[in-house]
Amino acid sequence: MLIPRPLAVAVLALCFALPGLAQNDAAPTAPRGSIVEDRAARKLIDAGDLRFEAGESDKAVEIWGSVLERYPRSRMRFAAHLKLGGFYLDEQRAFERARGHFEAAADEANPDPDERALALLKSGVCDFEARHYGRCFKTMRAVIEDFPTSGHVNEAYYYIGLGHFKLGHYSRAIESLEKVGTALADDDLRVEKVEAGRRLYVKIDDRDLATLGAGEGVTVTCKAASGDTEQLRCDPVGREVRVALGSLPTALGAPSPDNGRLEVRGGDTVEVLYTDAHTAEMEFDVRRLREVSVIGNGFAQITDGSYRDDLGGVVIGKEAHLQVTDPDGDRGDGADRLRARVEILRAKTAEQIEDEKAALVAAAAADPLAETPEGPEVDRYALRDALDVVLTEAAIGGAAEGAPVHSGVFRAAIPLGLAAAPNLGDDLLGAEPGDLLRLTYIDAVNLSGEPAERRAEAKTVEGNLGDVRVTEADISDQELRLRTQLKTAGALTQIGNHYKDFGIREKADVKYTEALDVCEDITEAAERLGGKVLEETYVQLWRIYFAMEKLDLALAMSSRLQREFPNSEFVDEAILQQAHVARERGDLARAITLYSSLVRLKESPMRGEGQFGVAECYEQMATEARDASAEQLYERAFLAYEKVYEQFPESGRVGEAVAKMANFYYQKRDYARAVDVFENVLADHPDANFLDVILFNYGRCLYRLDRRPQAAAMFDRLIDDFPESPLAGEAKQISSALAKAVGAAAPQ
Repeated sequence: MLIPRPLAVAVLALCFALPGLAQNDAAPTAPRGSIVEDRAARKLIDAGDLRFEAGESDKAVEIWGSVLERYPRSRMRFAAHLKLGGFYLDEQRAFERARGHFEAAADEANPDPDERALALLKSGVCDFEARHYGRCFKTMRAVIEDFPTSGHVNEAYYYIGLGHFKLGHYSRAIESLEKVGTALADDDLRVEKVEAGRRLYVKIDDRDLATLGAGEGVTVTCKAASGDTEQLRCDPVGREVRVALGSLPTALGAPSPDNGRLEVRGGDTVEVLYTDAHTAEMEFDVRRLREVSVIGNGFAQITDGSYRDDLGGVVIGKEAHLQVTDPDGDRGDGADRLRARVEILRAKTAEQIEDEKAALVAAAAADPLAETPEGPEVDRYALRDALDVVLTEAAIGGAAEGAPVHSGVFRAAIPLGLAAAPNLGDDLLGAEPGDLLRLTYIDAVNLSGEPAERRAEAKTVEGNLGDVRVTEADISDQELRLRTQLKTAGALTQIGNHYKDFGIREKADVKYTEALDVCEDITEAAERLGGKVLEETYVQLWRIYFAMEKLDLALAMSSRLQREFPNSEFVDEAILQQAHVARERGDLARAITLYSSLVRLKESPMRGEGQFGVAECYEQMATEARDASAEQLYERAFLAYEKVYEQFPESGRVGEAVAKMANFYYQKRDYARAVDVFENVLADHPDANFLDVILFNYGRCLYRLDRRPQAAAMFDRLIDDFPESPLAGEAKQISSALAKAVGAAAPQ
C-alpha cells in the first residue's frame, strides 16, 4: 500500500465460468485534453517521480502541481492528484489536504475505474488516520458498493474492521476483518498466483449451485506439489445463486495433510480440483482443474538487534542487522540462504551535482543528433563502499534445534567500521557519520511478474541510538531537521495512542512524554524559523497535550494556533478540540458556541462533526435538567440531530444522528415511527455507533407493537453480534422469556 501498511492482502479467485458470460459495458469516455497534452503531462509526472525518489520531495510536489496548472484537461491530472494526495498523506500527514486531492482523483470524470477506486480508498484512509471513523466507514462502504469487483475492497473491509476495533466495537471489527480477501477482481480468469502465508480463495461459478439447499456446499481438493493435500468446502454466497466461495489458509512448512491449512514452500504449485456434476454439454462428473503458483513478495529491512523494529540509523563500530523476508527463498527443510548487497553512500555536494549536470549538458551538445536534456538528473549519492552478503533463513517461533526451517525470513549481522575514504573490494564495510547505508535485494519472483529491487536505508551515526535520534548526522537543512523531529514526535504519539487503545496507560504515557520532549527541544528553533514548521509544531504539541489529557495546555496551544495562523488548514480541528475540552469540563454553553462556529466554516469537512456536537450538548443539558426546561432541550437536541441528517449527508455521524432521533420517538412512545427509523439505520448505516443500543430499542419497540417474533430476532442479533455489550445480559433474559411465551402460546 502507498500508506503505512500493517497488513498486505493477497487474493486468489479461481473462476470456473460457463461460456457466454456477459462482460461489463465500457465506461463512457470523459472529455479530456489531446494525446499530446497527455504525453507531456506523463513526462512531468515521471520527472516528479524521479525527484521524489532522489529525496527532492519539494521539487517533486512542484512538478506534480504543474501538471494541474498546465494541463487541467488532460486525463493525467488524476494521476497527479493521486501523487500529491499520497505525498500529503504519507509524508506530511496533512490528512485534509491529501483528502482534497484524492477526492479530485475519484471524480467520475476520471475514466480509469481502478484509479477512482484507489482514490476513494485513500480518501477513507485520510479519515481513518485523522480519527474521523464515522466518515471513514462511509467512504470505505462506498468503495465496496461502487467498485465491488476491485481488489481495493479488501483494504476497505480492513479499515472498517480496524476503525471498529479502535472504537471498541470488537464484534463488528471481527466481522469486517473476516471479509478481508474475499473480494473478486475483474481479471479472475487470469489470476494464477497465491502469496505464501496468505489465504487461498476459490470462487466457483456453476449454475447448478443454484439448486443447493440451505446449509449445503461443494468441496474442492487443494494439493501442493510439495506434498500437502486439503479439502476445502465452498459455500454459496446467497440463496439460489450460481457462485460459491471458500478460503483456506496457507503457510510455509512441511506437509501435514488434512489439518485445515495448506503447507507450501517457495516455488511450489497448487492444484485446485472441482468436480462439475452436470455440465451445459450434458456431461457428468467433469473434473475442472486449475493450477496456480505459490509466489511471495519480498521486502528488506535494517533492524535492531532483536530484528523487531526498523531503524533509521546504524551505529559505526557496531553490527548492522539486516533482514529480508521472502517466502520464495524457502526451498527445503534446511535453513536456506539468499544473497543481497549492502552499500555505503555519501551525499554529493551541491557543487558536485551542478558539475555533473553541466557535463551531461555539454556531452549532449557535442552530439548533433542528441536532444539537449532539460534539467538532467544525476544521482545525489556517491558510492563509498559495498559488500555482497549472504543471509540465512532463521527459525522463527522457538523451533527446536534440528527441526525443519520454513520461515521465509533471512537474517545477517555485519560489522560496520569507520572509514573516511572509499574502500571497494575488501570484506569490510566502512562509513563515516552521516553516510547512508543501503540494503538492496533483488526479488526475482514476486506477484508483479517482473524482478523487483527491494531497498532499506538508514543513516550511519556515532555513539548509540538510544532514543533513535540521529544526533550526529550532518543535516544541513534546518527545516528538514525540524520536520524530521516532528515526524518522530508524531510517530511516538501514534504509538502512545495504540497503547492507550489497548488500555496500557503506563506505556502510553511514556511515549507521550518522549514525543513531548522531542517537540519541546525544537520549539525555540521552530519559532525562529516560523512559517509552516512553526504551525505544525503547534499542531503536534496540542495533539500530545490532548492525548495526555492536559486539557489546559491543549486549549492554550490550539488557541495560539488559531491566533497566529488564522488561515491554517488545522483551524477547524483546533476549534473542534477546544469544543471537546469545554464539554469535558461541563461548560456546555461555550461548547455549543465553539461547535456552532465550526459549522459556520463553509469549507471545513468537519462541519457535520460540529453539528453533531451541538446536538450532543443539548441532549446532555436535557439529561441534567431537573425542571420543565428538559422537554424543550430534548426538542432542540432532536432538531440538531435532524440537521446532521438533512444538511450534512456526507458526515460520518449521520447513522448516529438518525439513531438518536429514533430514540426520541421511543421516549415519546411513537413506536411505529421509531421502528421506521431503526430500519433505516440498520439498512443504510451498518457502522453506526451504539448499534447494540439501537438493536435493543428496536426490539423493545417491536415488542410494544406486539410483533414478538421479530422482537426476539432483534434481541438474538444483539447477543450474537455484540456479546461484549452491557445490554447483552438483559437481552438474553428478554429473549428467553419471549421464547417461553411463544412456546406456551403455540397450539399443542
